[in-house]
Amino acid sequence: MFFSAPSQNAKKFLYYPIAVGEFYCNQEYKVSRTHYDSFLALFVLEGSLSAAEGKNQWLVEKNEILLLNCYQSHEYFTKSSAHTLWVHFDGSESQNWFEEIRAQSGQKLSGRESIAENIKKIIRLVKTNQSEYELSGTLYTLLMELAKPMEAPGKKQKTKQIQESVKYIHTHFQEEISVENLAKTVYMSASHFSKVFKEITSFSPYDYLLAIRLGRAKELLVKTEQTISEIACQTGFHSSSNFIYFFKKETGISPLKFRKMMF
Repeated sequence: MFFSAPSQNAKKFLYYPIAVGEFYCNQEYKVSRTHYDSFLALFVLEGSLSAAEGKNQWLVEKNEILLLNCYQSHEYFTKSSAHTLWVHFDGSESQNWFEEIRAQSGQKLSGRESIAENIKKIIRLVKTNQSEYELSGTLYTLLMELAKPMEAPGKKQKTKQIQESVKYIHTHFQEEISVENLAKTVYMSASHFSKVFKEITSFSPYDYLLAIRLGRAKELLVKTEQTISEIACQTGFHSSSNFIYFFKKETGISPLKFRKMMF
């Protein structure tokens, strides 16, 4: 078990560990607190732990990880034995990460090997008094791993279908493209296609198409002498006014002002 005292700079800007460790626990092990102001990532390598936070209860078994908000009352113990890796952390956007992960996946998650390796690295960094910036970066990586959704059965096929539609958008963005037509190319209904597309890309199909068109428009503004009208036609906006409206909405400036910027 190792402890870390964050600097004022870390408290303001970074993610930071407070306490970290690797425990081998027997039936005598029990932690019960009203609070320990931090968030806890608790990975069970072997055995199992029972845990509670407020009114919520969990049984955390081998290769599972639990996130706890230790600003609230909480406890955890083993009825048999447990081998655990754990890190109490806080700082920066930790609260928002916790809420996002809980909303997306719950507080008990499947403990991928990469997650265990990240916690082991954090323990090593604290043990050897490494840079707060390296610690913050590793904690950020851990949070991203926890936020990354597990690939559900059938997800691989859906990903392949969406990749096909993305390829189609990149090739045909100058043309009239509808969600209905995109969905038909991968044999989905429009509503299901839109849902799966956003799950895979984080964009709606419309927003993705718009982003591709605007990206190409920026290239043409900087690299060519083509008129606004010509660029609008080449990028699928079909009218100067339509192009200018969406360009200003996305960048905050007109296409002509963008063209005059230095890169």
